[in-house]
Amino acid sequence: MPLPEVIERSTINAAKALNRPELGTFKPGAAGDASILSVADGEYIYEDVTGDTMTGGQKINADAVVVDGKWWHANTYN
Repeated sequence: MPLPEVIERSTINAAKALNRPELGTFKPGAAGDASILSVADGEYIYEDVTGDTMTGGQKINADAVVVDGKWWHANTYN
């Protein structure tokens, strides 16, 4: 699945499914939450809840987040 589709499904579509239009957007008045992500190339094995596996060439790393407009990283929240 292309990265833009992954992001859309995990932000905009997830907010719609939860009936939370203030989430999944950077529009004025939104919650001010964001994930800082990076994409790593390599060989990665993924396993689903049934134990089936597949190999992929990329993985998404969650490097940090912004919660309610405030930077949060590891054990630092300010």
